[in-house]
Amino acid sequence: MNNESEISRKLREYDDAFDFYMDRGQMPETVPPDDLLGGFLKQTIDENPQLESQDPVWKELLKEEVMKFLEAMLELFQPIEKAYQREKEYMVVFADADIDQKRKMWREVYGTISKEYAPEEVNIDGYVEQMKSQDLDAVFASLLSDWDKACDELVRKKKVEIIEFNREKWEKGVKEHGNADFKQRKKIEKMFFSYPQLVDIVRVIGREQPGRNDEYDETVRSYMPILPSPPTPAVEVEQVSLGKDLQHLLPMETTILADKETEDLFYLKYASSQLQLFANKPKQESVLKTEKKRNKKLRLEKGPIIVSLDTSGSMSGRPEKVARCLLLQLLRMAKKQKRKCFLITFSVRAECMDLSRPGSWNRLNRFLNNPFTGGTDGEDMIKNALKMLNTDNYSMADVLIISDFYFPNPRPQTKELMEIEHNKGTRFYGLQIESTVSGYDNVLDKIWKV
Repeated sequence: MNNESEISRKLREYDDAFDFYMDRGQMPETVPPDDLLGGFLKQTIDENPQLESQDPVWKELLKEEVMKFLEAMLELFQPIEKAYQREKEYMVVFADADIDQKRKMWREVYGTISKEYAPEEVNIDGYVEQMKSQDLDAVFASLLSDWDKACDELVRKKKVEIIEFNREKWEKGVKEHGNADFKQRKKIEKMFFSYPQLVDIVRVIGREQPGRNDEYDETVRSYMPILPSPPTPAVEVEQVSLGKDLQHLLPMETTILADKETEDLFYLKYASSQLQLFANKPKQESVLKTEKKRNKKLRLEKGPIIVSLDTSGSMSGRPEKVARCLLLQLLRMAKKQKRKCFLITFSVRAECMDLSRPGSWNRLNRFLNNPFTGGTDGEDMIKNALKMLNTDNYSMADVLIISDFYFPNPRPQTKELMEIEHNKGTRFYGLQIESTVSGYDNVLDKIWKV
């Protein structure tokens, strides 16, 4: 584990493993039996059997605390893993070297083993004695085998020591702050349900309604059959006949086709060869027929979420509390449904936070403890949301803006980009808090007001 993405991958595995173990009483195959942090996770759940009968909030809180601990351990493991990989690579080089190269490397090999391993782990001096009377290739092969096993054991031992050293402090912190965190979470939950608008937002963005359809406008363009040019003077008309040759159609029949109410009559006369036709052949031209229809389109049941939270000074006080309340409930829903969630905070400039990574919750908690200050740049916020919509992970996401909307409407070019994403399946929603401005009522698909 030598980079942040590897830590994120492991955290996702442990995050899924927590739910898997709670549901089935066993660890998933992705977490092997000898996984130290997987063992810690399992032991923690086993030591809290009351979770099944308690308020679900307790399980959520414990899971968050476990994930924080595992993230901290993975970060502490990084230097150990790096040193381990370097030593393993050096073993391979030593094993592949010829006798002359091994002699040149021997001083460094001897120093490393003497410093890191006890005689009972790797008896380096014993191997030195064997080299005086035995075949060197056989001695080196035996040494490498012992060294390889000792290296694995040493890494495991160091990790166990780190876990045990930090476990007691972690458990103490969970016990001390558990009740306070539970009360705070329940307080937020109570506030959330006191606002029907907030409940409706989570319901709509949750996309949990079975068979849900969303209406969308569709412009249909089709070419009508090739028709004659405007009426030919009577003196040029030789005769009028009946038939279905559209190239010789009289203008009055064209009028029947162009009218929605009489369109069916045209097709009936066409099918029975009763259309009135010119006997001669007037100049031909085609006509483009355009109409707008309202259709229904089945949307994804569950998809990614992009939340844009206004953190400007005008949102301080009650708006800030309502916004945080909704945000936490949305993130709670996203975590439960394993949905990707991206937070954009905007005031003077937008800042982004990918909440689909389990390790980002610490950063979120730190953010929520900071006061809302500064001005507002809504244009920058929308551009960041559009940028995320053009990534694989957040394509066709639902976008929710939480703000008082005291900022200008999007520029025409930005509106056009929003329309493009809307046609792909994205829906733009808003929660307007303690404000009466109405500029965004015609910009967003739906806006709730508190």
